[in-house]
Amino acid sequence: MSDHGHYLRLPAPERVVPARFTLSSVLPVTAVIGGVLSIIGALVDHVQFAYSWFFAFYVFFTIALGAFFWVLLHYVCNAGWDVLIRRVWENVLPLFPLLLLILAPLLIFPELRDTVWKWFGQSPAQDHELALRAGYLNPVFFYLRVLIYFAYFGWMGYYYRRNSVRQDADGNPVWTYRLHIHSYFAMVCFALLETFAAFDWYMGLDWRWFSSLFGAYNFGLCAQVGMAFCIVVVAWLRGNGLLGRLNAEHFHLMGKLLFGFTILWAYFAFGQFLLIWYANIPEETIFYNDHNRGDWVYLTYFLVVGKFMFPVIYLLAQDTKKSLRALTLIAGWILFMHVVELYWFIMPYAHQKSILPSWQDFVTLVTVGSILGYAYIRVMATAPLFPVRDPRLVESLTVSN
Repeated sequence: MSDHGHYLRLPAPERVVPARFTLSSVLPVTAVIGGVLSIIGALVDHVQFAYSWFFAFYVFFTIALGAFFWVLLHYVCNAGWDVLIRRVWENVLPLFPLLLLILAPLLIFPELRDTVWKWFGQSPAQDHELALRAGYLNPVFFYLRVLIYFAYFGWMGYYYRRNSVRQDADGNPVWTYRLHIHSYFAMVCFALLETFAAFDWYMGLDWRWFSSLFGAYNFGLCAQVGMAFCIVVVAWLRGNGLLGRLNAEHFHLMGKLLFGFTILWAYFAFGQFLLIWYANIPEETIFYNDHNRGDWVYLTYFLVVGKFMFPVIYLLAQDTKKSLRALTLIAGWILFMHVVELYWFIMPYAHQKSILPSWQDFVTLVTVGSILGYAYIRVMATAPLFPVRDPRLVESLTVSN
């Protein structure tokens, strides 16, 4: 809802000046240092490097997918309240081609590729199960799917941000109308490609395992971390004197959505576990057997408490959701738990007996994060921080709930 019963002065465009941010100077340095250390790690232990590099890639790839989802949802619902924050997500969308370059080492070098996706190194003639899946699990079709994923996410990301920025120049509402009309089909394509990308890369770490709920589970974690990322970036920008027209009503709405999608993630994650436990089929239970052996079971319990119980209890209070400081703390915590969850999912394949992370896990995460963080700041600087001539800007400025 919004209140239009009084005169309102529209805010002037706000722009990011990269030179004002310390991160603009720090991130290139950490990216170079991390890149050198990553190369050393690949030469010393290419198996650990392969898993660590994929871990870092997928952490940020899911954030990008979450940002894309929230942009599409905005246009599907023809929403108005989030116009002031929409560009925080839109500025992520041009990074998909860079994410492809980050994934490239795992696609180019057979030693790394066969380590992460083991079916590449096996012959269907010698494995009956792989032979049954050979129509899907074959190199040509795999690389074709990779091309389709990034072609769609890259092009549609460019399309949505470009047209949003065009509206800043001419104020023509036709851009909003077009994006709204196209968003229905775009959302369907997003759901399908997000699901199959998760099957190929994330679930494909163990190609023998399958779960009919895995696509929904992957979507849940993407949507949750996409909102958490937005809250943290908004807090960072506010701390630098930008986006001053955001108020407690915007924070409250972001907090409610973060609360709701935390529960949705937990519903999918627990639903997947419950269905697999109840069916008791070896091809399905193998995943939870492998991820709850030894010390890894303690990380499972930590996820239940740290990514579901604590955030839900914390976000129950209305005052918490209306305070940007309090909201940023829990959003930052959810980002941390997102990293923990992907570590719990991926690293048992690298070292099943030890829960302790390798130094390469930290190095690759910092390296990939620095590259993408620097690129994100540069993208932000190319357009105003919010759509200054969006037809629903007044609704966002006067929102109440």
